[in-house]
Amino acid sequence: MGTDDLFHKKKARLAKSHHREKAKRAPYERVLIVCEGKKTEPYYFRGLCQDLRLNPVNVVIEDRKSGLDPKSLVAFAIETSKKDKGYDRVYCVFDKDKHVSYTAALDKIRAKRLAGGAILQAITSVPCFEIWLLLHFTYTTRPFSAAGSDSNCALVIDALDRKGRIQGYEKGSRDIFNTLRDKLETAILNAEKLENFHKTSQTDNPSTKVHELVQYLKSLKR
Repeated sequence: MGTDDLFHKKKARLAKSHHREKAKRAPYERVLIVCEGKKTEPYYFRGLCQDLRLNPVNVVIEDRKSGLDPKSLVAFAIETSKKDKGYDRVYCVFDKDKHVSYTAALDKIRAKRLAGGAILQAITSVPCFEIWLLLHFTYTTRPFSAAGSDSNCALVIDALDRKGRIQGYEKGSRDIFNTLRDKLETAILNAEKLENFHKTSQTDNPSTKVHELVQYLKSLKR
C-alpha cells in the first residue's frame, strides 16, 4: 500500500510540474534556433529576443554544438527536435564561407519533414553572419572572395571595421545587438533589397536570410 501511495504521489508531482512548464509558455509558437557560431549569432538573437520581450521558453537558442560543419549542424537540429516534439519551427543558422558541406546541408533541410508538421528552415549567410551586421550600415552587392584557403569572412569583418562602423570588431561581442539596435530596420531593408538583386544576379555572394528570422521573431509579439 505504501508503495502505491509513493507511486501516485510521484505521478501527481510530475503532472503538476508538467502543468507549471506549460503555464510558463506564452501563447505563440515555440521555436528552436540552432547556431553555428558559439557567440556572435547567439548573442545577437538573445539580445533581439530580450528587446522584443519574447519568452525564453518559447524561443530556445542552442549553441552547444558550435563549430560543426553545416550538414552536421542540421543533423543536430533534427535530433534535438525529435527529443522535444513541442517545437513549431526549427531554424538552422549557418554560414557558407568555404564549407564543403554547405550544399548538402541545404539539400538535407529541403528533403526532411519534421514530426507534427514543424517547419525546418535554413537561415544562411554568404559568406558569413557578419554580412548581416554590415547591412546595418550600408547596402552592398560587392562579392567577398578571398584567395586560396583564406577566409571570406575576414574580408567582411574588415569592411565592418572600416569607416567607424564597428571599430575593432571581433567575433563574440556580447553586446552586439544593442550596438546595432537602432539600425535594425535599415538592415532589414538592405537585406530585402539584396535578396531582390540576387533574383537575376546568378550569384549568392553576398547574401543573407537573417532578416527572415528577425521578421518572424518580431511577428510573434503581434
